[in-house]
Amino acid sequence: MSDNKMKPTAGEFCWNELMTSDTKKAKDFYTALLGWTTQTHDMGHMTYTMFMNGDKGIGGMMQIPKEQSDHVPPHWMSYISVEDVEKTLEKAKSLGAEVKVPVTTVPDMGRFVIIQDPTGAHIAFWQSPQPCS
Repeated sequence: MSDNKMKPTAGEFCWNELMTSDTKKAKDFYTALLGWTTQTHDMGHMTYTMFMNGDKGIGGMMQIPKEQSDHVPPHWMSYISVEDVEKTLEKAKSLGAEVKVPVTTVPDMGRFVIIQDPTGAHIAFWQSPQPCS
């Protein structure tokens, strides 16, 4: 296992994801600006684009669903690695967090939840037996 494929320690930021209304424009911008390459994956109901820095997956991108485009602006979401997404969610709620996206399973990858902290900021927590990338 190479260093860039090691499972992140719980509490570390492990993934970043762009939701945008114009994936082509965003892809053109970030690849030109930072030299990233991309890998596109057909997920059936959507296309997911991975941003690559060399051979390392460093983030992803997807289209904001049309039904959400009026109230969800383009944004980057950061994910923090956790050992147990349910326990993290329960603790977050006890500290005043609000659930924005319930615990969701990504087949063959892991599970995540998105919360709004007491200050209004959104963050995601990721649980997986494998690396985020």
